[in-house]
Amino acid sequence: MNEALIFDKISKFLLHEVKERNANCVVIGISGGIDSTVAAFVAAKSLGPKKVLGLMIPDYSVTPKVDVKDGIEISKQLGINYKLIDITKGKKILLKGFPNNRLARGNFLVRLRMSILYYYAAAKSGLVLGTADKSELQLGYFTKHGDGGADIFPIADLYKTEIREFAKYLGVPSRIIEKVSSARIWKGQTAEGEIGVNYETIDKILKNIPVDSISIKSKLPKIQNVKDKEIRLVVEWIESNRHKHELELPICKLS
Repeated sequence: MNEALIFDKISKFLLHEVKERNANCVVIGISGGIDSTVAAFVAAKSLGPKKVLGLMIPDYSVTPKVDVKDGIEISKQLGINYKLIDITKGKKILLKGFPNNRLARGNFLVRLRMSILYYYAAAKSGLVLGTADKSELQLGYFTKHGDGGADIFPIADLYKTEIREFAKYLGVPSRIIEKVSSARIWKGQTAEGEIGVNYETIDKILKNIPVDSISIKSKLPKIQNVKDKEIRLVVEWIESNRHKHELELPICKLS
């Protein structure tokens, strides 16, 4: 993995997109997790910190305070403009009387955050910077018109395990790199717990299957040191989320 070359390509992508779209800045949701942190690092180093606005949008019924603390510290470290917007009470008011469905509420939270990012992007004549990685996009592990609905996706051609390596190169603090991945859409939720497979195994599977055409009805491949059950789980995720790939996302292609 050539981290310097990857950074150069992503940097050129960001500079090109901002210039071509006549944007004044990029607006990014800072969650305190590795993907948003890596995206913020690259944006700040490529565009300059004054052209990056980081928004922390916690719902404290599901967002750990340490995530907000990490988000603020990362923003200060990078020297970017940032704002904390607590939506705990607002979300509760909006959902009053709605059916109590955990997944629907979780997706609503993601879309509410994206709406706020777009509000600020419109007000600042900026672009919303997506933070999804390749593993999440290929699995369909994202919310349609939520975290899958940004203007540009600079790190979306890197698998989660590659993001972790790239983060070390960028100088991301180890506590962020080692943090358990979570969309924070309900209390105690983790990505690997929900998917049922760890990211090291997920990425190994994704690299060894035809993601665009694989089906649970297909003869699934054998992958060294990977259980058949794990391959089936990943393929089931991909197949059940194909509808999320109806729109082509503006991704920085590295290969």
